[in-house]
Amino acid sequence: KKWLCERERALCANSLHKILRRELSNAGNRGFVKRASSEKFKRMRVQQMFNTYDARENRRWKLSFLRKRSRVVEIVGAKGMIFALAHSGVCAAFCRETNKRLCYLNTQDDEVVRSLFYNKNNETLITVSVYATDNYSSLKCRSTPLEFIRRGKPQEGGMALFEEESLQ
Repeated sequence: KKWLCERERALCANSLHKILRRELSNAGNRGFVKRASSEKFKRMRVQQMFNTYDARENRRWKLSFLRKRSRVVEIVGAKGMIFALAHSGVCAAFCRETNKRLCYLNTQDDEVVRSLFYNKNNETLITVSVYATDNYSSLKCRSTPLEFIRRGKPQEGGMALFEEESLQ
């Protein structure tokens, strides 16, 4: 019980010090926000690393910038799979159980995926893409059931969305 009281006192003191630092700081609220955001992610640790880049698959891509490594800009998790979208437009699906890449969601050589959305209602992944063949001028949306992605065949089950609409 003594240990609990000391720990509670230390926690209260820490909170009190944080508030005092925030109120008396020259930086005002900016310094507090910086410290608060770093503390928010302080306990996060890397559990698994996935690689969207594959030198053997590079020949597949028609566009040169798809062949280069780039940072990940979006991560979506659903039904035991993780989807990672790189800044270059390459989108890969990974299995959480085996930690292996299932497939690439770029169904065509000149497709550049711009965004991902998970539709919980019908368990599909919606990809928003542009294509080099139409000079990257219009957005195309495709809905792919997760089952086809799990099998490694996203091109077989994908269905175009908003075909009649002009998305730019």
